[in-house]
Amino acid sequence: MPHPSTPATTRPVLDSPHSAVALVATVSVDSSDGGLAAAEAAARAGGEADAWPQGLLSSSVYVSNTGDTVLTYTQWGSEEALAEALEDAGPATAWPPGLDALPGAGTPAGTPFRHYRAVLGTAPADPAALTESFPVAFFDTADAAAAEEWLDGLLASEESSEGADRAYPGAVAAHLHISLDGTKVLSFSEWLSEEQAVAHIEEVWAPVLEEFGGTGTLYRHVGTRLRP
Repeated sequence: MPHPSTPATTRPVLDSPHSAVALVATVSVDSSDGGLAAAEAAARAGGEADAWPQGLLSSSVYVSNTGDTVLTYTQWGSEEALAEALEDAGPATAWPPGLDALPGAGTPAGTPFRHYRAVLGTAPADPAALTESFPVAFFDTADAAAAEEWLDGLLASEESSEGADRAYPGAVAAHLHISLDGTKVLSFSEWLSEEQAVAHIEEVWAPVLEEFGGTGTLYRHVGTRLRP
């Protein structure tokens, strides 16, 4: 994947204590220019920070490595602020506004998540290296208690087989989220390269996920393209 178009320091801090809820939306697109053009359009739609709704802390746009999916990740200071923004934009439309105008997108509905746990990589890395790969997976769960139990068990199994150090080459962090209604889990990881991410998923996570019921309802490698 090419380097992101903005510095690493502008990316959201996914485990920020100031973020009460994250709204995440994935949009399949069929524009002639592919996902990059769609990502740019989504970024422009939410790119004027002065016009952001009250309580919006960050807005990030990603595009899949296949170019046919755009993912938006916005962080909010409170659930109330997010609810007000969605009410203004329409209950079925994910913020940033204008996502439904993307070619082939339909009307995207975002899912609100709370950040549950973060697992940090410990392998030494070049401080100047940019995070370029962001594996994303969604899983269905029965409720919040089941989601927490599933995630805790998943991480415990990985630690039991691989050790607690987690010195995986290229690993920056894995961020685990649970939807506010408890019916979905989101894994959002940060890696220095897609090759390192793929190798880790195949060698470590595929066996663990198989033990715990599958590889998820959606899986994408995505890379940052634009961020306001």
